[in-house]
Amino acid sequence: MLRNVYILAVLNMIIFIVLFFMLMNKKGYSYQYKFEKIYIATSIFLILTSIKGLGFGETSIQQMICMFLNIYLICRVFYNCDIRKSIFTSLIYSLIYILVGCSIFWFTQITLIKMEYIIEITLIGSTIIFLISIHFFNVLEKLYINNKYYIYIALTTIINLLIILYIYKSDTYIGNLYGMVVKNNLEFSYFVELLRFSSTVKETFPYILVIVSILLISIFLNSIKSEKEKAKKELVNEKLDMQYKYYLMVKDSQEKMKQVYHDMNNHMENIRSLKNSSEDVNKYINNIEDEVRISNNIYNTGNVLLDIIFYEKSKLCMERNINFKVGIDFSKCDFIEMIDISSIFSNLVDNAIEACNKIDDDTIEKYITIKGTLIKGYYVVRCENSKSNKLIIKNNKIITSKKDKFLHGIGIDSIRSSVRKYNGELKIKDSDYKFVATIHIPLE
Repeated sequence: MLRNVYILAVLNMIIFIVLFFMLMNKKGYSYQYKFEKIYIATSIFLILTSIKGLGFGETSIQQMICMFLNIYLICRVFYNCDIRKSIFTSLIYSLIYILVGCSIFWFTQITLIKMEYIIEITLIGSTIIFLISIHFFNVLEKLYINNKYYIYIALTTIINLLIILYIYKSDTYIGNLYGMVVKNNLEFSYFVELLRFSSTVKETFPYILVIVSILLISIFLNSIKSEKEKAKKELVNEKLDMQYKYYLMVKDSQEKMKQVYHDMNNHMENIRSLKNSSEDVNKYINNIEDEVRISNNIYNTGNVLLDIIFYEKSKLCMERNINFKVGIDFSKCDFIEMIDISSIFSNLVDNAIEACNKIDDDTIEKYITIKGTLIKGYYVVRCENSKSNKLIIKNNKIITSKKDKFLHGIGIDSIRSSVRKYNGELKIKDSDYKFVATIHIPLE
């Protein structure tokens, strides 16, 4: 009898391993085997653990460790899976196999009067369940993907109902035990039923709870991952949208330039006809120059978002008679996130425009000059603008009136915050008629 049980236990472990190979094949993984040390050592380990066998109805810690190591090594050696996927697959497959086997074993023991073939029924039943599941794996996988959250809710609900049933049954059995002890009412059927029920709960519930816990953790991690993917997708879509808008701006600018060149002869004739009215001639020429300047404000910094920012800011500068010059090749800084590009350069230019707007002296030229260059592994951005208001700078921070703090202080803090994310540094310099902000960002 014991020999038969041992043979069935060995067969159970072999089936456990073989079914996993079938599952991996069904999932589309390519099997590989070479006559090398790692493959031979893994094969010997699988044979030795198979000889030890896998019990029925209950599983020891040693057997669980052997099951986990078997599947983990198969994933890593024969299918070249990564560590994370190997661990997750090993845990889930081992726990489900134990759960199915224990459930069939204890359900059979509770329902059957004769218990001669419980082990055989357990082995055959679990094998059939796994073979059917592997055969219809693609259907089950699709069902899981489309309804995974409903499945998790159903599993959680079932577990809670089973716990409630367990509590209810336990209360009943406690009453029976009270009768057996106090009233000396010894009934063998009560005793056997109590042992079967407690054994069933003991050998199945832990695996159910662990599996559900792993699935819930998996949901949580997948939710975080999906949110990140969603944010990344939105960022990509936003970038594509900006690229398209910028393309339309470039196209519109080119069309305007074509029109200006095409009508240049007509413009010259019109100027000749207005030669007696110098005021009208000057106004006409200024209008042409404005069209050319607007069409010429197209930037090619190597970053679409930065091109758009400069294009928009250049239009503001033109309206306010500020000489706006840009010389930047930002193609080496593609590791900087779009939100930080916007924070850094929008605030730099906005602060500079506000400073220029405060100039009342006509003798002071209103200008903003932004340059970028590579210096010893750093990308250096230098933004210089003219000004007339007085600033006090202490510890690389602006200390001035409340109004100026709002215009400069908040913007500077925002720039500094974005620059620090990339281990960079912001330095500011101030003189009577000039303000300079310099950014150093180490290149990755």
